[in-house]
Amino acid sequence: MPLYLIADALDAYEAAQAARLDLQSRYEIALDAGDRLGVRRIKRLAADYDLRHPDEPPVLDDLTPAA
Repeated sequence: MPLYLIADALDAYEAAQAARLDLQSRYEIALDAGDRLGVRRIKRLAADYDLRHPDEPPVLDDLTPAA
């Protein structure tokens, strides 16, 4: 496999992981702020991410909502 293909695959993986962490962070911030609209919006974005990355666990599975 050519090196540029490996580099492209690594870049895509890193971008996907950064997007995943961003969604998790934004979700936690919205929960802490009590932003119900923001939480709903981020849940929709997370569902879209999950559909595009079926081999990964769902984005928001590792997070527990604040009591």
